Amino acid sequence: MYGLEMYGPKMYGHEMPDHEPTNMNVRIASAAYAVPPDGETVEAVLERERDRVRTTLAPLSPQARQKAAEGLGLSRVRVCGSQQPYDLVREAAAAAITDAGITGPDINLILDYSTFPGENSQSLSLAHKLSADLGAETSMNLSFKAGGCGALHLAIKTALGWMRTDETIRTALLVTGDTAPAGNRSLLPVTVQGDAGSAVILRREGPEGPLLLGVEAMTLGHLHDAIALVKTNGHLEIKVDALRIENEVMPIYYLNLYRLVQKVLAASSLSLHDVDHFIYSNISRRDRDGFRRMVGLPEGGLSEGGLALTPMAEYGHTFASDLVINYVHLRREGRIRPGQLLLFASAGIGFMWGVTLARA
Repeated sequence: MYGLEMYGPKMYGHEMPDHEPTNMNVRIASAAYAVPPDGETVEAVLERERDRVRTTLAPLSPQARQKAAEGLGLSRVRVCGSQQPYDLVREAAAAAITDAGITGPDINLILDYSTFPGENSQSLSLAHKLSADLGAETSMNLSFKAGGCGALHLAIKTALGWMRTDETIRTALLVTGDTAPAGNRSLLPVTVQGDAGSAVILRREGPEGPLLLGVEAMTLGHLHDAIALVKTNGHLEIKVDALRIENEVMPIYYLNLYRLVQKVLAASSLSLHDVDHFIYSNISRRDRDGFRRMVGLPEGGLSEGGLALTPMAEYGHTFASDLVINYVHLRREGRIRPGQLLLFASAGIGFMWGVTLARA
């Protein structure tokens, strides 16, 4: 790991104010996800996009190109076909609402934080359409498109801000649905993208669910085009600048995560040793190993930290749905017990980093 003394002014970026106070008593009431039934192998994706992959990786050294291909740890990805991102979001939201024991009219805020909701999306905002379909007639409906796989933290922080300034907002539904633009599943040297939709329900004074203790997020705008969404011949394309990823992002990637982790823990007078489950992204095996080393877990130690049960190999990287998928799997396995400390961490395009701390 790079030494902490490498931090400079440009590495800090814009950091959001200190963690949200806990006196509102907001809980994660429920969470759910949905993936399309269709899938394909990562090998088939890379073969189909081989020219794009070759062009993207060309500036890297032969060793770096080999490392990018060998460190994925991904076998298959799920692919939207008959089900599109909104269908997946609708399915996940319905499951989360049922699990929380509420109905559509109980929802006061819907926040859509999708990054790639699909080129064929017919609605201005997934949040507005979802409000109508769920019967949430009086909900405040918001959308933002930033943060990629780190956007869940921005969504939680935004929802907490609305709850703080408006006492009538007591239940928030946070959703994301993402699908890779055609011909753009490979994001090497970083990952390969699969499609998914997910939903999280937050409730003020909720009767059950993990209590939110703090949320930290930061952005570095000068890295906005390290992974960029552009239009080529009228079609969306994800452009990955492999050299900038290697030379500008990776030297500070885990440092920024580490700094936010330490900050959110210190605010609650806790340390890394107090964390029972680390819930992290499904970017690649290489990335998960980097995170494991960052938090000081031994090799194979992620199985003790709640990350071993992820379906990463079968789903691929699903952007911001990763954290929801991994959290839901932990709950389904009965591994989260009352009183345990959960630390959600991820980073994404923009570039941004985020960490959320909760007590089960």
